Amino acid sequence: MAEVTREQTLDALQNGWATYVDRYHALTPETQTEFLQKQGFARFADLLGHVTAWWQEGEMVINGILKDPEYKWASYDVDAFNAQAVRRFNDLEEPDVVNSFNLARISFVTLVHDLPEEAFGSDKITSWLHADVIEHLQDHDIS
Repeated sequence: MAEVTREQTLDALQNGWATYVDRYHALTPETQTEFLQKQGFARFADLLGHVTAWWQEGEMVINGILKDPEYKWASYDVDAFNAQAVRRFNDLEEPDVVNSFNLARISFVTLVHDLPEEAFGSDKITSWLHADVIEHLQDHDIS
């Protein structure tokens, strides 16, 4: 697993993810449609709900590891988790999902900011940070 630092994680959350919604809305309607099709989501709110759900899960797991280094998280059926995340936000309009996304992002920023330095020596924690924040941003990159 690639090493990840507090600074890299905060940069992704405070720059890459913080501007994500605005960058999407800056795209032409045609480009938005193409982007969502490529990403496999019907609505931008579905994509944001998916990211939000993973951040919330990651925060729960990281807090569990902090309390107990032997913490075991559930085995994930990623497709089922993603489908459930989309269903969870399905009845909400985009502004409401954007609000949930922003609140989850701010919560994750606080978590990362407050992590003890030793947390960045834990492969369990850094692998979650890398996957949830950095790799996930790359997976859903808006070019």
